[in-house]
Amino acid sequence: MTAVGNDALPPEAPSSPRFAYGPVRAWAVVVVLLFAYAVSLIDRQVLSLLVQPIKASLAISDTQVSLLHGLAFAIFYTMFGILIGRAVDTYNRRNIIVAGMTLWCMATVACGISSSFAGLFIARMFVGVGEATLSPAAFSMIADYFPPERRARAMSVFSTGVFVGSGLALILGGVAIEATERYAGTSVPLIGQVEGWQLAFFAVGAPGLLIAALIALVREPARMEVSAEGAGVADSLAFFRRNGAALGTMMLAFGANGLINFSLSGWAPTYFIRVYGWSAGQIGAIYGTLLLVCGTSGIMLGGWIADRLVLRMGPRGALVTMRWSALLMIPSLAAFGFVSTPLTALIALGWSCFVLGLPTGLAPVALYSITPNQFRGQVTACYLFAVTMIGMTLGSTLIALCTDYLFRDETAVGRSLALVASCAAAVSFVSLTISQRIQDRAS
Repeated sequence: MTAVGNDALPPEAPSSPRFAYGPVRAWAVVVVLLFAYAVSLIDRQVLSLLVQPIKASLAISDTQVSLLHGLAFAIFYTMFGILIGRAVDTYNRRNIIVAGMTLWCMATVACGISSSFAGLFIARMFVGVGEATLSPAAFSMIADYFPPERRARAMSVFSTGVFVGSGLALILGGVAIEATERYAGTSVPLIGQVEGWQLAFFAVGAPGLLIAALIALVREPARMEVSAEGAGVADSLAFFRRNGAALGTMMLAFGANGLINFSLSGWAPTYFIRVYGWSAGQIGAIYGTLLLVCGTSGIMLGGWIADRLVLRMGPRGALVTMRWSALLMIPSLAAFGFVSTPLTALIALGWSCFVLGLPTGLAPVALYSITPNQFRGQVTACYLFAVTMIGMTLGSTLIALCTDYLFRDETAVGRSLALVASCAAAVSFVSLTISQRIQDRAS
């Protein structure tokens, strides 16, 4: 495996097509972790479907709702992510996931117990802290269960949780909310009477504890591809200094992809509601299906292509796949907000979901090709920091600013989305191209 700088991995690192722990066990671990990822997305996003009843019950404003949805989750998710990433590089990763999943599931249930804005904010904060454990630990474990030439497909299967969880949150979340509404006013021991939105948090939070128990049965894999240097704080800082340019340009690209993802999920439904007069239920069901079908198909194909390229050209195969995926996004994203019928808009949205899925599972593969094992948790945490802060912070806001101040027309939200998302795709392509050239010169 080629590495940037002086961080080349030892020659005994496994590179044969054999699975270190057998294919059945390795893929079973991926599936269990996928379930956990899907649960995390559902627990994270169910709040967006409960805005109206929460506002009415707690008498809070849209601004306070936005703080619950964004700031309360994102700030603590990213702040604790760096610390958790270092723990992942040092301690038992399976146990970290179990502890984190137990925390975020209980915090989701606590959202249903909350009777004030402050209580709900604190509960959402702990959802973010708990969920920050999953991706760094899961990506690191999967990398140790699979050799490099099979890794992209395994990472991609796990990453389908992004679209599976988001799609199920849209499709099944509404069903769960409608079902729990029938039991509004039910008296719960130690809590008293609860409203429908509180029961919805109970319904999505509690089942995750079963998945946490299942993960406790997973074997912690041996750490592979460890370089000769140490894993102390000084070693970590030295690694990031040597590889900062290559890692930084990749993470900028991943952040741009995250911006596209958050932009579509945040504003595409509004575009159909405002421009074509669709109901929230209609676009929720259709968009959720597109995420499940098109997004998941893209992730799986991207993993297959990357593995084929890794066999032919080495570790850079994943990065090449991501570069061309970014280029393919631009036309459909640019066209999305300017088409004249809802059908053509859906076609553009479906293709965008598919192409956006292609690189979704490949970021850890590209990062790990230049990162020894003892730094992977920290690198993953930095990657998630970039995606969350750039995507969640800028995506929704830039589109709103374009709609309010550039086009000055709320029905122009589609054009705002097309402008911001297509520019982000171009930034992603350029950044990945620069990163590849940096790595090629250093190898």
